[in-house]
Amino acid sequence: MSDNFDTFYLIGAILVASIGTALTRLLPFFVFRNVADNKLLKYLQETMPLLIMTLLVFFSLLGTPWSETYGIYEISGIFVAILCFLWFKNSVFSIFAGIIFYIFITRIF
Repeated sequence: MSDNFDTFYLIGAILVASIGTALTRLLPFFVFRNVADNKLLKYLQETMPLLIMTLLVFFSLLGTPWSETYGIYEISGIFVAILCFLWFKNSVFSIFAGIIFYIFITRIF
């Protein structure tokens, strides 16, 4: 009886999560179909990626042991990511370059 309940609970949770994910992905296309020229949406489209990346950087620095290494490894990884983005204008490449540099520098030193 308990195994049967766990199976139904698991299947139900997967279905509800799938429906919720599909709704959040598809609903904006139907709701904002006629409001594509809205100034607020254009402003959010331009500023949200920078805001999200800034929040991710600050959140990743939250657990940094500043008293041990003064955050030199973390700040140098961020600096490499910024330089790669300014040079190549590719955000995915700059993120990976910063991560790889950070991992490399922490393994070496």
